[in-house]
Amino acid sequence: MLQNKLSPSTQHILRFYAKCFVYPYEEMQYELQHLFRIIERDSEGVEEILYIDQILNILNMYQGMELRELREEYVTLFSGDAQCPLLAHDFSSKFSIDYDSENFTDLIVASDIPVNPDEPTDLISNYLEYLSILIEDIYNNDTDDTELKQFGREHLIPWIFPFCEVLYKTSNVSFYREAAVGLNDYLSWLFD
Repeated sequence: MLQNKLSPSTQHILRFYAKCFVYPYEEMQYELQHLFRIIERDSEGVEEILYIDQILNILNMYQGMELRELREEYVTLFSGDAQCPLLAHDFSSKFSIDYDSENFTDLIVASDIPVNPDEPTDLISNYLEYLSILIEDIYNNDTDDTELKQFGREHLIPWIFPFCEVLYKTSNVSFYREAAVGLNDYLSWLFD
């Protein structure tokens, strides 16, 4: 059961991955470190240790790279005529995946997630933030996981695993390749 896999660190793991898919900025390293410490502190299950090790590996790769190099790779991968679009609708149409992100836009607008009005709502980081909010609600309020399962089935699973595969194959930077593997592995386990 999905609900049995949730722990206090689950929402922070998803927030960590959400941060991995925003344009790299000066303070990002410190924010990733902070999230890692929270994840480490709040983890409960033996299964999570594997995912925490992956996150530490991703964090170390980020810290070992020049910000300029990360930014260049981000632009190459995700901007303009992107090899691996960060927008669900762009990714879905480029790789002929049957997914319409219009319903997600309604969900994100109604949520507490701060969305930049100049950016599209269907960025991968917004999907992961929304998922973390659902998990936080289930964990903190002991609500059932029906909405979480439905969100995964309708809005994430149709395109997230192909996204991770394309990102792994196209990135020239180990940080993005490992973030793709880590996110893929974690979501596969979570929604198994």
